[in-house]
Amino acid sequence: MKQLKDYKEVIHKCSKCGLCQSVCPAYLESGNECAVSRGQFIMLQGVIKGDLKMNKTINKYLDTCLKCGKCSAFCPSDIDIVEVILSAKAEYFKKSFEGKILSFVQSKIVFNTILNTLRLLFGRQKKFKKKFTKKAIYFGGCVETIFPKTSEYVKELLNKMEIEVVETNFNCCGLPFLTSGNMKRFIEQVNENAEKIKKTDFDYFVTDCASCQWTWNEYSKYIEDDELKQKLENIEFKSIYELIAEKGLKFESKNNCSVTYHSPCHDKNNDILSKIENIDYRELQGKDECCGFSGILKPSTWKITKKIVNKKRQNILNTGAEYVLTSCIGCMIALNFTLRFNKKVMRVIDFLRENCRL
Repeated sequence: MKQLKDYKEVIHKCSKCGLCQSVCPAYLESGNECAVSRGQFIMLQGVIKGDLKMNKTINKYLDTCLKCGKCSAFCPSDIDIVEVILSAKAEYFKKSFEGKILSFVQSKIVFNTILNTLRLLFGRQKKFKKKFTKKAIYFGGCVETIFPKTSEYVKELLNKMEIEVVETNFNCCGLPFLTSGNMKRFIEQVNENAEKIKKTDFDYFVTDCASCQWTWNEYSKYIEDDELKQKLENIEFKSIYELIAEKGLKFESKNNCSVTYHSPCHDKNNDILSKIENIDYRELQGKDECCGFSGILKPSTWKITKKIVNKKRQNILNTGAEYVLTSCIGCMIALNFTLRFNKKVMRVIDFLRENCRL
């Protein structure tokens, strides 16, 4: 695993052009140079040189990064900025008191005990044994193992597309560990999940959460087993929405309801609403602007996050839509928080399950 010092040359590649300012949600709302990657890279250069210490203040500014990736996509030097920020977060996590507390909460014993208890209470799922020529592993993440109706619906859709579901019992994708800087726990989770597909044959790896899919795409960076690394790099990752579009499934809303759509930062190929008839779709201004979920979880950056959240809230209210749809569980939580639970916020897959027919 790379340490912050290993990114010395990568950080040096940053020309300090400032183009990241034009796309960074935190900078656009705060105007603070330390909230954008250019300013953060200057601080991290100081840490690597030994002129600065990785302290609480620097970590606070690192926490303003929402991991949306807009700066990376816009960077003329082609720097994976999020990867560097995550490495810096890991540096702070190892040495800080907050890191020690979070390390205990996120430990395998505590985290998995909570998750397994919830699975026992809510996670009874049907088995899908239909066999077809194509096979798919379905990753539903923590939420679907606790609330099985969604995962059952995804598997039913895959069967309708004549795709066999390979049953695999995964744990959380590990995104909470990665973004908090708990790299040891994240790598442990990566190895556990990845090992489960090592000897499994399948054609697609299917998710219904954009952030889970992004996290799995990051796995190969943290795997030392060459055989497993190669397999991960060759996986054909598909969202359930991509497959619906490719297989030509069409849905019809049971009621002529009005909907709008928030596009998660990690969502690349989702035009699923065009596959639903009898809905009143209303375009959301700034639909692909970050919802602020990462910032909502950090009280130290709440002043900036509040501006992002309020802007998103007003844009949603301006549509007048009955339903606010998204394809990420984190975004769904954030949008409910943003709208103060006063609107119907759903992931698209749950909207299809509850309000549409094939």
